[in-house]
Amino acid sequence: MRIVLGDGQRLFIDAMAAALTANGATVTAVATSPAEVLAAIGRHRPDLCLLATRFNGHDSFDLLDMICRRHPQIKIVMLADSRDPAASSEVLSAGAAGLIRKDQHLIEIMRILADVLAGEQLVDTELTQSGGGELNPRVPSDSSWLARLLTLREQEVLMLIMEGQSTKQIARSLAISMSTARTHIQSVLVKLGAHSRLEATSMVARFCLVGITGEYSLGPPVRQAAASG
Repeated sequence: MRIVLGDGQRLFIDAMAAALTANGATVTAVATSPAEVLAAIGRHRPDLCLLATRFNGHDSFDLLDMICRRHPQIKIVMLADSRDPAASSEVLSAGAAGLIRKDQHLIEIMRILADVLAGEQLVDTELTQSGGGELNPRVPSDSSWLARLLTLREQEVLMLIMEGQSTKQIARSLAISMSTARTHIQSVLVKLGAHSRLEATSMVARFCLVGITGEYSLGPPVRQAAASG
């Protein structure tokens, strides 16, 4: 699965690229402007283009139409920041193969991309508020999904987030640079589909285990892996 990512938010797109790559996708290019998106698609001819619905405050419908006309073989999935039923119908009519939220869980995003490549047209029901493909994330009922989703380092970062540590404290605790800590934090948020540390903490509180001491645990798979690292 070869993908070009297009979004004006550099930190988000870099974290998304790292997360997709870690889950088996090949990100051929990241682009932060419409011109860069067109150039990257023309150069790499990917299978998919993940494209933000807006760049610098302007919608991407003209860009979507241009890509569809120039490269009809490329599947385009739009990334939306929020719910917008009007945008959903407009995106599909303009030729997109799908429309998803940026806060989708990564596992679900990978499933959606595979379905789009198989020829399906998918739209998040929370975006359309009517019909469409069922894209609401199916969150597992146990904590093992976090062990599969996050790397060992990201699990460590998540636990420190749960403890309320700041970016500087996380960097000090793990003996890493501030920039590396920020990258790991952003990757954790992207993979969890969380907009903030508070939301990530809430998700872990809902789906993970709380030990006798009151400390959060990602479950046996994570503790075993952490002990071996």
